[in-house]
Parts: sequence; structure tokens; C-alpha cells
Amino acid sequence: MKTYPIALELTVWFDLGLNQYEVIIDETSRLSIKRTDDVLHNRHLTSSEVEMLLDAIAVIKVPITEELDANPNNKVSSSYELIIESAHFSLEFNWENLDVEASKSNSFDSLVKLASLVQSLDLDH
Repeated sequence: MKTYPIALELTVWFDLGLNQYEVIIDETSRLSIKRTDDVLHNRHLTSSEVEMLLDAIAVIKVPITEELDANPNNKVSSSYELIIESAHFSLEFNWENLDVEASKSNSFDSLVKLASLVQSLDLDH
């Protein structure tokens, strides 16, 4: 089976600004991180990191959002945009922390896991 390159972009908006993560999975897999203050980090990914990313991508499920009750106390503290692209597919997901908190079915679990994994790659180095 031929393996095609995968590009993954994660943008996280939060109270203090935003973080952008770009991951390329191919022969020389790499991670780029850009923060609000334009500090840019680049590094190559290890084979175990690539394997963890591929495993997390393989189990992505499309979440079903649930209606939130109108409540002025509901304030978004973070929001996410995740784009996964390859030669044969393109997926885009957008969600907020309130969507995840309101989900009784845990329908956002696979997205949260992948987003957390990408963010943790920055912490590891």
C-alpha cells in the first residue's frame, strides 16, 4: 500500500492569543509552531510521534453537536480549528470548549485527543 503525505493544521484560540500548529507527515515528518508573538519553532518528528499521530487520525469521528441552553454565563474560553488533508481526503473541524463540555455522548473525544497530542508535541521539546 502506498502511503500519501498528510498535512494537519491546528489553530487554537484562547484568552491570551492563538497557537498555530502545522504538521507534515511524510518521509521527513515535521512540526511547525507559531504563536501570537510570531515565535516560530520547527522540528522533525520521531517515528514514534508519527505513529501516535497516525493512530489518532485513524480513529477520528465526526462529532454531533448538542444544543446548548441559552445562558449568559456560558463563555467560550477556547476554540479550535483542525484541518487534516491528504491526497484522498480533506477534513475540517471547528469546535469550542463549550461544545466539548456540553457533549454527553463524548462525541468530541477523538478530536480532543488529536488536538491534545499535537499540542503536547510542542511541550516535549
